[in-house]
Amino acid sequence: MGESMERKNIQPGERKNIPPDLDGPAPVHMPAPARASLGTPTALPRRSKNWQRGALSAAVIALATAAAWGLSATSALRQLELKIHDQTVIWAGESAPPDNIVIVTMDPATEKAIPAPRILWHPQYAALMRAIGRGGAQAAAFDIFLAISVEPWAPDYDRQIAEAFSEVAMTTPFVMAFDTADGVPDHLPLYLLANTMQLTGFANFTLDADGFVRRQQLISNDGTIESLAARLAAAATGESWNAADYASGAAPALQLGERVVPVDGDRAVAISYYGPAKHFKRVSMIEVLRAAEKQDEKALRGMFEGKVVLVGTIESSDTHPTPFYRAGDSPQLTPGVEIHANVLAALLESRFLRGTPSWATLLLMLLAATAAAGIARWCGSHRNLVTSAAALVLLAAGYLLLSAQVLKTGLVLPKVPVLLALALSSGAAYAASSLTEGRQRKLLQEVFGRYVNEDVARELLEFGDIPLGGNRQQITVMFTDLRNYTSYSEGRDPHQLVEELNEYFGGMSAEVKAHGGMINKFIGDGIMAIWGAPVEHVDDARRAVACGLGMVERNRIMNERRATQQQEPLRVGIGVHTGIVMVGHIGAPEKMEYTAMGDTVNRAARIESENKGFGTQLLISETTYHLVADMITAKCVGKADMKGVAESVTLYEVTGLR
Repeated sequence: MGESMERKNIQPGERKNIPPDLDGPAPVHMPAPARASLGTPTALPRRSKNWQRGALSAAVIALATAAAWGLSATSALRQLELKIHDQTVIWAGESAPPDNIVIVTMDPATEKAIPAPRILWHPQYAALMRAIGRGGAQAAAFDIFLAISVEPWAPDYDRQIAEAFSEVAMTTPFVMAFDTADGVPDHLPLYLLANTMQLTGFANFTLDADGFVRRQQLISNDGTIESLAARLAAAATGESWNAADYASGAAPALQLGERVVPVDGDRAVAISYYGPAKHFKRVSMIEVLRAAEKQDEKALRGMFEGKVVLVGTIESSDTHPTPFYRAGDSPQLTPGVEIHANVLAALLESRFLRGTPSWATLLLMLLAATAAAGIARWCGSHRNLVTSAAALVLLAAGYLLLSAQVLKTGLVLPKVPVLLALALSSGAAYAASSLTEGRQRKLLQEVFGRYVNEDVARELLEFGDIPLGGNRQQITVMFTDLRNYTSYSEGRDPHQLVEELNEYFGGMSAEVKAHGGMINKFIGDGIMAIWGAPVEHVDDARRAVACGLGMVERNRIMNERRATQQQEPLRVGIGVHTGIVMVGHIGAPEKMEYTAMGDTVNRAARIESENKGFGTQLLISETTYHLVADMITAKCVGKADMKGVAESVTLYEVTGLR
C-alpha cells in the first residue's frame, strides 16, 4: 500500500536508546518518556451549536406557554378545567366534617308521619323551632321557603310560626331562607320579624355553566343581602361580614371577624367539600318532634346542644351535582341543605380553597413546557416516539396526582393551562427538531451513516452542523491490509472472493464502530479508519489500539473457521499513528467525501506495511505508544526508515490491554 518504503535492518550495537533485551521475543514494557509534542492545530475548535438549540428551545417554550395561556381562557377549556378539578377532588378523598353541625331532614319517615301537605306544616315547623331551641342549639337555619301565606286555608298558621320564631330567636338565632327571584317576603309576619332581626339569607346556589355547584356567593354584589350559610355563620359566631383589606392587585376577600375568606369577583367562595351526600350528621324531623312531644329534654340536648342546625329536605327536587358527582359507582346528587352545610363548615373552620396567582400559574406552565421540550428533544434525537409519549403521559399523570395531594392543603393548582403547555411544547419541540435536525440527520446518514456507530452519530448532532470546510487537528489513523491477498485472489472464483471480503469487512467494520471510530474508506482489501474526527474523544488513541487488538482477535477466529473448511488463512496487518492532519470534505461539487490528509496518514499506511518485515500484526508509532503506554502491553520491535521521513521511526508491537 502507498509508496515504496525501506526497512532499516538494525544491528544490536546500532540501536540507540533501546535495551539489549529487545533482541529476544519476550514483550518489553518500555518506560514512557515525556509525551511527544504533536503541535497545536491552527484552526479554531469545532463550534458547538448548543446555543442555537437553546435559543430554538426557548422560543418553542415561550410560544407554547403563550398559546396555552390564551387557549385555556376559552369557555370550552375552562369547562374542562372544572371537570379535571372534580376528579382531583375525588382523588384527594373525603374529610371528616365538623361534629357541631347537624342536619334535620324532612325525610320519607317524616312525610309518612305527617299526613298534611307540606305547605301546611306550620305547626310542625313551630314545634321544631321550639325543640331546637330547647335542645340548646348555638344557631339554626331553615332551608325552606315559607313565602306563601296559608291564611286562606289554615287561619292563624302564619301567626303561629311567627310566634314560635320570636320566642326562639331571642336565644337561638334562626335564619330563614328566601329566593332572590322573589326577594324577602316581609309581608308575612315570620319574614318581617326575621328581616328586622337580620336573620334572613338567600338559598340560591351559584351554578357553573355545567350546572355543578363548586362555589357559593356569600354576599350580593351590592352588599345588601347574604347567603343562608354566610348569615348562619355570622349568627353562630356573633360576628359581622366586612370587605377585607387587601393590597392592590391581590385577590379579593371578605372578612368574618378574624376569618379572612378568599372570594372571586362575584364574592363567591370556592367550596371545599368534605365529601359526597350523607356525609354530615343527620336527624329525622319526626324523631325531633317525637322527642319534643315526650318532653325528652335529654334527647333534645343530645341532638342539638352547642350545635349549628340546618333544616331542609333531601328529596330529589332539591339535589345538585357537586365535584363528588362521579365519586361512586353511579352519579351522586347532593341535597341543597347539605351543600349549605359544606359552605357553613368551611366558613367556621376557615377551610378554604385558594387558586394560584397568575405568576405562579405562568411559572408552572413554563416548567411544564420546559420539561416537555426536553423530553421531546431527547426522545426525538433517539427516534423513540413511544418513549416520548409515555414520558409525557407519566409527567401529566404525576402532575394531576400532585394536584390532588396539594388540594388537601387548600391550594388549587391549575390543570388545563399546565397540561396544555406540556402538550403544545412537546409537539412544537418535536416538530422543530424534525425540521432542523432532520436535515442534519439526512446529511449525516449520507456522509457518515454506514461508517460510524449510533453513539458517534448522536455526538455529531450534538455538535450541530457537520463541518463542511477543512480543519487542522490531531487524530489517530489506522490502516489495515490482508497480507498477500493479491496473489491469493489470482485464479479464484470472484463470487467466493467477494463473499470472503464482505465477511472480513463486516467484522472489521463492526470493530471500528464498536470503538467509536469512523471508517474513512475501503482500499482494495484494506481499510482506513480514523479516531478524533468528526468527533473527538480524550482517549481516541486508546480506542484505536483497542480496536486493532479486536481486529487481530477477529482475524484469529476467522482463520480457525477457515481451517475447518480447508481454506487458507488470511493474515491481517494493522498500523496506527497519531498526529496532526487536515480533515474535511474534499472533492468536486458533484461528489465530495469526508477524509483526512497529511503526513500522519502517510505514516500510518507505511507503519502498516512494516508488519510484513517484522512478522507482526499490530504496529503503532512511538507517538501513539506514549499516549497509551500505561494502558497496553507492548514491545519495541525496532526502527524503520520510511520514504519521505528524515528520521527512523520507532515501532511497537501491541500484545494486549492492561
